[in-house]
Amino acid sequence: MDVTSQYDIAAGAAANASEGAAARDCLLVLIGASGYDIDLIHAGKRLAEAVHAVWAAVDVQTSRFRFTPDRDRARRVEILRIAESLGAEAVTLHGTTVATTIAAYARLRQASKILVGSRTRLGWLAVSQYAQLVALKRLSPGIEIIAIAPQSGSAHAPAPVPRKTPSQRVEYFRQRVRHYLSAVAVTAICTVIAFPLSGHVDLINIVMIYTLGAAVAGLLLGRGPSALTAVTNILAFDYFFVPPIFSLEVLDPNYLVTFTAMLVVALIIANLMIAVRERTEAAGAREHHTAALYAITRDLAIARDVNAMVTTAVRHIGEVLQAYTLVLMCDEDGRIIASQIVVARDRRPVVDANVARWVAAKGRRAGMGTRQFPAAPATYLPLQGSHGTIGILVVERADATGIMLSEQQRLLEAMADQLALALERARLAELAHAAQLAAERAILRNTLLASISHDLRTPLSAIAGAGSIVAQNDFSLDIYRRVTLGRLIEDKARDMSDLLTNVLELVRLESGTDVLNRDWHSLSDIVGLAIARHESRLAGWEVSTDVPGDLPLLSVDSNLMVQMLSNLLENAIKYTPPGTRIHISAQQFEGVIRLVVEDTGPGLGVDAPEQLFEKFTRGRLESDIGGVGLGLAICRAVSRLHGGEIRATASPMGGARFEIAVPHDEDPSVLESPSSVA
Repeated sequence: MDVTSQYDIAAGAAANASEGAAARDCLLVLIGASGYDIDLIHAGKRLAEAVHAVWAAVDVQTSRFRFTPDRDRARRVEILRIAESLGAEAVTLHGTTVATTIAAYARLRQASKILVGSRTRLGWLAVSQYAQLVALKRLSPGIEIIAIAPQSGSAHAPAPVPRKTPSQRVEYFRQRVRHYLSAVAVTAICTVIAFPLSGHVDLINIVMIYTLGAAVAGLLLGRGPSALTAVTNILAFDYFFVPPIFSLEVLDPNYLVTFTAMLVVALIIANLMIAVRERTEAAGAREHHTAALYAITRDLAIARDVNAMVTTAVRHIGEVLQAYTLVLMCDEDGRIIASQIVVARDRRPVVDANVARWVAAKGRRAGMGTRQFPAAPATYLPLQGSHGTIGILVVERADATGIMLSEQQRLLEAMADQLALALERARLAELAHAAQLAAERAILRNTLLASISHDLRTPLSAIAGAGSIVAQNDFSLDIYRRVTLGRLIEDKARDMSDLLTNVLELVRLESGTDVLNRDWHSLSDIVGLAIARHESRLAGWEVSTDVPGDLPLLSVDSNLMVQMLSNLLENAIKYTPPGTRIHISAQQFEGVIRLVVEDTGPGLGVDAPEQLFEKFTRGRLESDIGGVGLGLAICRAVSRLHGGEIRATASPMGGARFEIAVPHDEDPSVLESPSSVA
């Protein structure tokens, strides 16, 4: 297997070999097996560009990964981050051996090349890497294995990672000592259990007790302590149970075979138990992370506004990662404008304004465990949207180390991505709502102009014509003509005033703020006021009422209720011929009073009566009757402000029927007076 010390030579040779290839190849870069992964990543990028291939940086974590120091774990995470920034796909695999795992993944991805590191200096690591390369070559037939050595004077270095403090190193040493003391204690417990049985059972049963102890040590303590347990078990078995007892001397050579079998079986069982425990822990961690990611995704999907989304994300991240978390929001230009701060656990993380501004401007990670601002106590993750940085997620670990494992890093990134998607969805929803409102305002403005232009132009033309006649010096006006022209000008001006009043009144009613001036009123009085307002115009119509005097008082705005009835009467006057009957009635039902206005005219004139209550909608589009279709819209607004509703149907009398449902409260006579309430 050739080892090349210059990356460009390998990339150039691969490029020449790949000329004319139709499909894009897949290149895998194996990291974590050498101390110069940065150089390996850059070489993989150049090689992938040269052969026009997709490439992935692969980190294989075997059972030995649990003994990897925190610095090396954080370094691998940073290497994967750098590879992603260079266009690679970051992949973390779990398996028994590196060669078997990467070979299986290469076959799955149909990779054509695997790039690995190789040391030039002799040593144990060089021998181990060479054995790994041989195994990888054997397990990957048809796949090109490219082994490269570091360039001389390479300046690439992984991101600085904080070292353990002296107190942390002391605590780690104490923990290891406790494990080894526990390993010796397991042997002591097995001896205490087996010694009373000596002379009553065969020695093979005593061996089983010690084997069980070795299995327990492998399950609970790890490889080193379990190996110590296997050795101390043999020594204890020899000292207490093998003749001569209380001596390590072995007279029967057959016991040497027993001791060897005990050691091998104990080590095998311990390794199997450790592997089972590691697989179980890994599966449990993945299940926990999947459940956490599902939970935050579900809750973010339910949240409707930015505050709820930020609160949800901060709570989940704080609970899962045991961290202090907050979110800094950015404007459309990526500048930090405000912070949505929700404390996870008992305090908020310390925020460095310079680091936050750098992350917002660059859109890259910074802070703890990264190459930028590594001395910062927290990690800063940009929340990327479709048009830039939406916000910044600040996470500070609650423990003293501040270092997150690779699985925790990936979980944090996935949660940050989900939060970014949710915030982007909220921002797009706000933009869509604003655009919809703008479109509706434009449509309303255009409809208003188109609707009132005719009704304003007609009276203005009449006023202008009447005014021009009055202004002529050579035209004599008798008293009859002068009165006729004056009434014409007055009527047309009143029509224009009513039209503008309706428009302004509808805008006021739809605003819904401080509109109602409620008081207790009798419905019969309200009906009487509405009829009196149109008494002169209703002279040619037959008006009848059926409003019982025992109806309860209504807590309403009398002016608006009179205006609503006036609009209905005015519609009847406009759209029914003289001599038509107009009937107003009222009935009381459970909690509701129904007021009905109906006539014997030509009817509604539309197939869908509910459309009549829309703004600028009229029953007859082609008509010489004035109006812009706001009267019934005002009626609906008034009824809804009072908690009721209005609907239009065909009347049994043969014309139109408008039914208003108004809820009524208790009679004020049974309520406590203000003076009686202390």
